Amino acid sequence: MQPDIQILIGTAGSGKTDHLLDQYRYALQAGLTDQSPGTTLWLSPTIRSRRQVLDRLICEQMPVCFAPNVYTFEAFAETILKSLDEPIQTLPEISKRYLLRSIVDDLIATEQIQYFHSIAGTSGFLDLISSFISELKREEIWPDQFSEAFGKLNSESLQKDRELALIYSRYQTALHEMRRYDSEGRFWSARTALQEGKWGPFGRFRLIVLDGFADFTHTQYEILELLAGRTDKLLISLPQEIKLRRSDLFAKSVVAKKVLETRLPGTIKTVCFERDPSQTSRWQISHALFDNPREIKPLASAEQIKVLAVAGQRNELEVIAAEVKRLLLQGVLPEEISVAFRSTLEYGDLIEETFTAAGIPYFLGVEQDFSKFPVVRAIFAFLQIEIENWSFDSMMSILDSNYFSPDWPTYQEGRAVRSLSRVLRQLKIDSGKNDVLNALKKASGKAAELVIKYPGRPKWEAHLQETEAAYQLAKRFSEATQRLRGKELFVNWIEILISLANEFGLSNAWNGDDAENDPLSKRDQFVWDRFQKLLFHAVAQVEEIEQFHQREAVPLDLVAFRGLLLDLLEQQTISLQADESGRVSVLDASQLRNLSIPYLFVGGLSEASFPRSHREDCLYSEKERGELKQCGLSLKLHANQQQEEMLLFYEVITRFTKQLVLSYPAISSTGQPLFPSPYLTTLVDLFQPSALAIQNVGELNPLPRKEQTLSNRDLRMLATDQLKQDQPGLFLNLLDRPELKGVARNILAASEMAIHRFEMEGFTEYEGILVSPQNKRAIRERFPREYEFSTTQLELYLSCPYQFFTQSVLGIEVPEPPELRTNHLQR
Repeated sequence: MQPDIQILIGTAGSGKTDHLLDQYRYALQAGLTDQSPGTTLWLSPTIRSRRQVLDRLICEQMPVCFAPNVYTFEAFAETILKSLDEPIQTLPEISKRYLLRSIVDDLIATEQIQYFHSIAGTSGFLDLISSFISELKREEIWPDQFSEAFGKLNSESLQKDRELALIYSRYQTALHEMRRYDSEGRFWSARTALQEGKWGPFGRFRLIVLDGFADFTHTQYEILELLAGRTDKLLISLPQEIKLRRSDLFAKSVVAKKVLETRLPGTIKTVCFERDPSQTSRWQISHALFDNPREIKPLASAEQIKVLAVAGQRNELEVIAAEVKRLLLQGVLPEEISVAFRSTLEYGDLIEETFTAAGIPYFLGVEQDFSKFPVVRAIFAFLQIEIENWSFDSMMSILDSNYFSPDWPTYQEGRAVRSLSRVLRQLKIDSGKNDVLNALKKASGKAAELVIKYPGRPKWEAHLQETEAAYQLAKRFSEATQRLRGKELFVNWIEILISLANEFGLSNAWNGDDAENDPLSKRDQFVWDRFQKLLFHAVAQVEEIEQFHQREAVPLDLVAFRGLLLDLLEQQTISLQADESGRVSVLDASQLRNLSIPYLFVGGLSEASFPRSHREDCLYSEKERGELKQCGLSLKLHANQQQEEMLLFYEVITRFTKQLVLSYPAISSTGQPLFPSPYLTTLVDLFQPSALAIQNVGELNPLPRKEQTLSNRDLRMLATDQLKQDQPGLFLNLLDRPELKGVARNILAASEMAIHRFEMEGFTEYEGILVSPQNKRAIRERFPREYEFSTTQLELYLSCPYQFFTQSVLGIEVPEPPELRTNHLQR
């Protein structure tokens, strides 16, 4: 019996998903009536779209849902593999990189790599090879097929083709012998299991739905053929016009529809969906975007859309944050708001900085590289000191940070580090471990001689204490890093690295008194714990691959170990937030596929970002790819990238249901003007100029306006500016808030100092003070560590600002002339 197969076509918002949800609910309820739950299957393109389908399935007609069977393609394949008698073991990304590295190193050693010899040892070459192999495997192009294809060409780069084929062949052979499968191989294995009748927890299906896809890979098409033979009804939706006008925009789905009609059994019915032309903004975008400009009738209303041109990325994020916060204050739920960029990586730490300061609960949907976090950089900084032979810059960058806090008496709670810095500057020594140690030992000896020669001189005694502290710290650090100067196995290096991190007091950075309430300390601790797990996982993977090659591990020196570790950690990521509930989503554009979002913000829409510029393929040019395609390899042509970028933009901006805010930075980080994306300009042209125009907002002026005040930082700046204009009300409000009271008093004291030093004639108390015996006693009791300074240093320490320090910190009452306070408020 042939299945009922339907392909649903229609533009975004035409109602395909709503129709499929109705059909799926009916099938679920029929399964419950027949006492056969679990006879349906829904496949979605992303985890987020899967989650939204599950949420939308529940309604008044179906308040409870048993065995909904909603999966992504990846999750469906994983379910099949886990049900096998011998579950498939996947190959982690870190293992894939080490396996490729070991293969390339062996080929270099046997002189089988000539064409790529100059770059074969680099991390970038591994990236190219890994990406190219993944592309071949997605289209199920085997090593022998690849070799056969380039063998038909009279190519000048035959040596390059042979080397790539050799690496690919060795890699695939290693996977087979290790009984491991990479991410692409999992689909192959799942497809093979289904062909052998191993369907795991699934029986025969009543209904199968695929929604949100624009095309499919080679292996996915084969899985679809198998699914079609095991269901009564198969529904597949594709984004496409009923009467095709925008062939470039829907090129992928047009090809996918033809392939499905060729490969799936029986008669395939095409069902068309067309939204009722209610002339809304969303309908105009869905119906006319990227159409022939001559045939477009600009709409007179764009009440749901706003387009903003902002001065710079930082200002753009602040403007978006202000808009988001306004919605939250109006009662909009955070889950109803999404902020999207072509790539969130283009904005770096600005997203975290701006949204955190604005008090907006947010979820960053993109995992971040381990190398981004300071605690991980600190680990490599310790190694860098030894590699650079104790260069002054590499030493002080980490020793004078909060990531270096050892439990050594010679550390002296950090004072010895500052002594070391001052002494090395005085000695004018910028590098050389032996030179540093010898010079410090010699300087300490000379200082001791001067103390003996001139007893009772505080100056020479202080000098001796400083040089001796610097020498003892450097000596102790040299003893601790002695383990870095030999050759060790990779597993031993990892143990040494973690041991050094613990000895240097790395964990003290997040175990302080205030760490419990400090989000940065919590982040450091979380990253460090995950990083240690990743290191031990890397050790296990390296040992397994070495055993596969049947060779003994080779001891590495510090430089080789650091290079290998950096190579293995390349592209290893971590997610700091696990729960999205109650948060505003900040996502890459590619993560918005097939979602329904009430309030959508799309930022970064400059010509430099969207569409993404084509990255030149370093392995095969467009011409060579075309030739290989003619030889039977279904390689992707980069000429299609423009079509994919258009479709991505279309899919993103048609996701909103209530409001769409589009923005771009009109000024680059170098101060040069930036222009809007041509896609954004095309969208604006869909509406009459009076209905939708680009609004210029935001300023380079760091002083925020009242309506843009988002954070305590903005509030402080605005209050100080108003105070200068004889409007002290907002500033007095700061003094009433416990978390801002100290900052406000510091601002007053700093202003007082500036008035005395720069607007009053003659010397004032801020150019130097005489510390009274009464104040010295108070300082000794309250700040015993600071009191160890000499008298001159103590006076400098107290010189700015003296009255504020003595009154508010020490509790010593110092009378203040009334005219000073009046003068300060006026200014």
